[in-house]
Amino acid sequence: MVEGALYDLLQRCSAEEADAWEDFAARIKTRGRTVLGVFEKLRWADRDDVIASVLQSLAAAVRRGKIRGRSNAEIDAYVCRSLRNQALNFLRGHSRRRRAGESPIDELVSADEAFDSVADDHPSQEAMAIVAEQLARADKLLQSWAPEDRYLFLAKLSGVPAQVVQETLRRQPFRTYLALATIDTRYHRLREQMIRQVREP
Repeated sequence: MVEGALYDLLQRCSAEEADAWEDFAARIKTRGRTVLGVFEKLRWADRDDVIASVLQSLAAAVRRGKIRGRSNAEIDAYVCRSLRNQALNFLRGHSRRRRAGESPIDELVSADEAFDSVADDHPSQEAMAIVAEQLARADKLLQSWAPEDRYLFLAKLSGVPAQVVQETLRRQPFRTYLALATIDTRYHRLREQMIRQVREP
């Protein structure tokens, strides 16, 4: 998506164009699967709930003109921050409900510790810059991987079963055979590599 295209999409949403809202929802769901992938304590059903909640709050923010920034990086940073904050709030609430002892929230969060954890409709320029830099590093690493590793990582991150990943890798354009256990092992290795890249100062 070209620079500023997200801003144009938000303007179309503000004008209540139905197809724009569909595009917006699809993008939030895709970004949500990536951002929430590092929350190990969050079940897939919980992630869907978090994404749905964020989508609702972002839609309200768009209509009120509360999302600041004009570049893709600024708006994407706002979206990622909203997803992370909602996930943190969910985990805090879940922890309180369980009453299984006070676990520091830092133990529940994996890769995106550099994000500002205070929920705010107006993220600072510094916070947005940090998020944009993290996303750029993650994307650079992703593009450096072999095509089969990129597919494997994104598919597993999105909840695709290992057997489906295995069958897809056997076909064109990959034509690669991996044992089911190897698929899970490789995913965890790639995930650890991605976490280290995002955490890099």
